[in-house]
Amino acid sequence: MEGGGSEGGGEEERKGTPPQEEGKYVEQPGGPGEAAEDSGVTVLPGQEGGSAEQSDREQAEAGAGYPVSQSGNSGTGAAFNPASNSDNGTMPLPPHPSLHLSVPLSDSDADGLRSAADEGDEEDELIVLDPEHPLMRRFQTALRNHLHKQLERLNMELREKMAIERSESDHREELGVELYGVQQELARLQACLEGRHETNAQAAAQRRQAQDQLEGVRSQYRTTAIQAGKQRSHVSQLQSEVENLALRLFYMQEVNADLRSDITAMKNASRKAYSEKTQAEEQKHKQDLYVERLTKHMERLTEQIALYKVQTIAQSEETQAAKEALSEAQMEMDSLGMERKQLLQQWNSSLVGMRRRDDAYTAMLEALRAATHQVRSLDTEIEGFKKSITQEGERNELLTVLLNRTQLDSATSRKLISHSHSQQEALQVQYSIYMRTLQETEQTLQRVNTECGVRQVEVSSLRKQTEKEWVRRIELEDRIMSKMQEHLTHDKATKYSRRLTDKMAAHKREKETQLSRLENEMAAVTLESSDLTLRLEGLARTLASLETEMSRRNELLGASEARITKRVTVIERKQATINVYNKKIEQLVASTGHEDLGPLEIQASTLTKQLEGVGGEIKEQQQLWLRQQGELVRLTQEKQARSAALLTLQTQFTILQQRKVRTESEIQQEQREQAELERHMKELMADMLKLNSLLSENRHLHQALEQGNVVMETDFLHRLKEAERNSIETQMKLERIQEEKDRLFNSLVESERQIMLWEKKTQLVRETRSAVDSEVGQGDIRTMRAEIHRMEVRYGQLMKQQERLLREMEGVVARRETIVMRSEAQARTDRKQPTHTDFHGILQGLRRKILDTQKVGVWVGGSVGVLVGVRSCVYVQYAQYQSKVWTPTHS
Repeated sequence: MEGGGSEGGGEEERKGTPPQEEGKYVEQPGGPGEAAEDSGVTVLPGQEGGSAEQSDREQAEAGAGYPVSQSGNSGTGAAFNPASNSDNGTMPLPPHPSLHLSVPLSDSDADGLRSAADEGDEEDELIVLDPEHPLMRRFQTALRNHLHKQLERLNMELREKMAIERSESDHREELGVELYGVQQELARLQACLEGRHETNAQAAAQRRQAQDQLEGVRSQYRTTAIQAGKQRSHVSQLQSEVENLALRLFYMQEVNADLRSDITAMKNASRKAYSEKTQAEEQKHKQDLYVERLTKHMERLTEQIALYKVQTIAQSEETQAAKEALSEAQMEMDSLGMERKQLLQQWNSSLVGMRRRDDAYTAMLEALRAATHQVRSLDTEIEGFKKSITQEGERNELLTVLLNRTQLDSATSRKLISHSHSQQEALQVQYSIYMRTLQETEQTLQRVNTECGVRQVEVSSLRKQTEKEWVRRIELEDRIMSKMQEHLTHDKATKYSRRLTDKMAAHKREKETQLSRLENEMAAVTLESSDLTLRLEGLARTLASLETEMSRRNELLGASEARITKRVTVIERKQATINVYNKKIEQLVASTGHEDLGPLEIQASTLTKQLEGVGGEIKEQQQLWLRQQGELVRLTQEKQARSAALLTLQTQFTILQQRKVRTESEIQQEQREQAELERHMKELMADMLKLNSLLSENRHLHQALEQGNVVMETDFLHRLKEAERNSIETQMKLERIQEEKDRLFNSLVESERQIMLWEKKTQLVRETRSAVDSEVGQGDIRTMRAEIHRMEVRYGQLMKQQERLLREMEGVVARRETIVMRSEAQARTDRKQPTHTDFHGILQGLRRKILDTQKVGVWVGGSVGVLVGVRSCVYVQYAQYQSKVWTPTHS
């Protein structure tokens, strides 16, 4: 082919149909001997316009994650098709499209020198394989297996999470049901507690009334105690003033005596000093200096005294006297020392007095506390004694009235004993009536005792029932406390509150047992007091009936005594007349000597017989009266014994009343403590509710934080995986770029070597053209055979490189799987709650790495672009040089 064969060959190459020349050996596509004349460089299927499209497609497919064959920056690798200048005009065929790999081709054989003259160009290309390509099957199967394993692992984790979620939801529903039941039980117990609180409030109102009364009495006592304290303080103040005046008088007397002795000494000294005037003047000068020192010392002392004056207000008068003494001592030198001593003594005495007063004051305070305590106890005892005294006074008045009445009755009975013989029958009748009434009262007493026994049985049954209710209440409280303890086991503060509530509950149970015991004692005391009141009422009724009966009997005795006195006077008169008549009869008998009985004598004898019978009856009545009197004495003794027993019972009743008062005060104190405990319990319940609300809020916040942490963790893991993937891709791209750079550098070196070789070839061709012109055809045939052999060897190398790249792609998949498994294992083993700062630091490090790799990639891309530009320039220069070389040879 001539010079225009190049253009025709280029057009045919764009269409993808290589030309067929006669007499030239061209292998079929897919055969091992794909020929490219003279150079062994593969030619791109598309010419200049195909490079940009190819680069865009490669970038899009690389972004989609398809594997890209290792090459340089494909956008810069524009296809270079040198013009074919072979003799026959054949164009080198491209490799089979199934390879789609860009491999740099070089000529290293000795025979390549001649075949290189027929080559036009050598370049690399970057072609992305289709996912359905047969060469991608191994990579696709490995990637599919890896993705299937990852999907199965994710499905298994999802199933485990779903099972855990279902179990957690079931557990939450069970807890909700239990919580609902506990809340209902708590509401019911709360209603019971409210009822108990109402009863407690009523009792507290009664207690407050009694407390108000007690406060009034205590306020009166305080006012009296304050007045007494004021009086005592006034007396102590007066005593202290008297003591101070006595001390001042004593000190002034001593000062007066000292001053007199000083005056006498000064007079004697003045008499003696007349002769020693000069010496005295010198001494006076010394004394003046000493006085100045003393005045300065006095000023310091006055300052100290002012300080002492501030400290001791009670010694103001003494300090004033000391100031006056000091002002007088300015003129008298010797008196200053004495005054100073006196002031020190006064100061010491005042300190001693203050200490004594402080000791006395503390002792008085202690005595006052003891006295107040004793006065309080005495006030309570005095109140009890006042009540007992008033009761005893009333009882004494009753007893004195009864004593007076009994004394009057006894006096009247002594007077009327002699006149009661005639009324013995009536008394017997009355006695029988009294016996019947006594039997009736005994019967009623037995009936009342039986009723009392029935009531006591009912009281015991009620007490047992109350004890059962109390036991039930304690059980309910224990259940409440157990439920509260179940709710209060979440924090140390709740443990402390549980211990406190346990102590309070134990204390409350002890107090309630004490209260029940006191209530039992009070019930027993009330029963005894009611029994005593019933007995006292019965005794009072019997006493009233006996008093009415005695008054009636006294009246009957008075009437009988009046009748008896009248009859006795009549009998005495008649006895006197009878005696007179008897004397007359005796005189008559003595005078007559025989006994003459007249009607009057007969009547007198009958009357005497009647009198004897009446005397016998009187004796019998006297004996009956004596018996009745003995019975009366016995009844009075029984009355006295019953009165004594009644007195003892009343004293016991007063003692029990005092014990009741004390127990009521203790009960009020316990109720106050119980109210305080209940208030504290309410505060603890409020705190517990607050703690529960805070715990629920904390739980919700914890759940929200956990969910947020999980979401952030998953997000960060995804981002981390994405960053790892990007870094891996960037690293791979960097490796590819580095390899491309090395390859381009090698290709550049090879191209330079080829240029040098071509220069040598051209020189040899010029030298041998003239000498060996006839052997050109044979040399071309040998060159084509050598080129075919070299291409076969190169094809084997390309197949080996293809297999190596496929193994590397499978290794990339396996390496990805190992990286994912290693990261998951490391995340599982070293899982700790990562914080936002940790993720931020990781992301910042990855970003820095990505930026570094991008910078390196940019630098490598720039260098690759420069190298590709250099290579293109070299190829252009080589093409120009080759065209220049071949044109003269053909010409």
